[in-house]
Amino acid sequence: MTDVSDFQRESYRIDEQIWDALALRSGERALFLGLANEGAWVARALEIGVDVTVLAATDAQLAMVEKLGATAMRGSATMIPATENAYDVAIAMHFLHEIDPGFHAQVVAELARTGKRTAIVEPSPPADPLGKRIAALYARAKREGGQFESYQPLEYWRKLLSVVKGDVWQNLFTFTRVPPKFAVAETVSLILDAMVIEEMPKAYLDELRELAANRDAQLLPLSRIVLVGVPAGVPLPHGSGSAFRPNVTPAPPPPAPRETPAALAPAPPAPPPPIAPYQAVSHDPALGFGFAPDQPLAPPRPPQAAPPPTAAAPPPVVSPTPPPPAAGAPAPFGAPFALPGDDEEAPFGGAAGEPKTGFGWAWEPPEDGQPPS
Repeated sequence: MTDVSDFQRESYRIDEQIWDALALRSGERALFLGLANEGAWVARALEIGVDVTVLAATDAQLAMVEKLGATAMRGSATMIPATENAYDVAIAMHFLHEIDPGFHAQVVAELARTGKRTAIVEPSPPADPLGKRIAALYARAKREGGQFESYQPLEYWRKLLSVVKGDVWQNLFTFTRVPPKFAVAETVSLILDAMVIEEMPKAYLDELRELAANRDAQLLPLSRIVLVGVPAGVPLPHGSGSAFRPNVTPAPPPPAPRETPAALAPAPPAPPPPIAPYQAVSHDPALGFGFAPDQPLAPPRPPQAAPPPTAAAPPPVVSPTPPPPAAGAPAPFGAPFALPGDDEEAPFGGAAGEPKTGFGWAWEPPEDGQPPS
């Protein structure tokens, strides 16, 4: 067993969960967008007998694909040069957050067109303050350099995939251990190295260095989002039958929550009071009222003498009908269900605010001095 830290072993457990969700099998044809972890996912798929094709756009990426032993395809992810259902599975592996969000829907649609099943693997947005700040700095720096780095929540990817695949299966693999604090400085240092190579603005580099120098800073790891879409009614395969890292023992899954002892468990809520059974009611049109069929009627009252006649009351005084309001005059109490006029504010608060988007942080080390794809 490889001697690794507890946190690193847990990262291996997350990788194993992602690998099982992809469910790659020997003999399948797979299309990959992206070379995450320096092509480790592509290399392992080749080892178990998967026929792998990788879509690449630069010469450096094409050379790396050929070095791994996969089939390199030059093209754009918005118009994949392949026929419908050409692959058993089409995978976007840590790829979509690095392209213009305006093309996300089109790329997902192309993955669904060319793959019988479609898989999306993305880091989730950070939840801790330091992670959010790093995400904002890194995304802004990348944008000024003409690149993109923007992670979205699970619901965002699910909506895109559910439009083009009948059934969508979702997973969120989360770390249960917190990395040691010295790992914050190491992580930020790696990000700094990548940003220096990419010639990012100095102001962002300086702020990241200040964050790394804070000894009390704590950086939480990002969860991993895995979505798999299949045609409606098609069964979803489970597991690949082989481990992602066969020579490494990952961390065990987190223990199940303990059951609360009966003595400490909260008392169950009191049952609601019983409801009286419904009793049918009959209606006699001649009497004009309803009664229960099993309830005896009250005995009829004896006839009473008519009251003596009295003097006729004078007719009531009728006020004259007021004239209708002049055209354009407001109604005294407002028209029922009236909407405001053109010169008033729009109903229910007016125009909607700006949509909220999720952010995350991660980095891909540059390859041969080239910006990450």
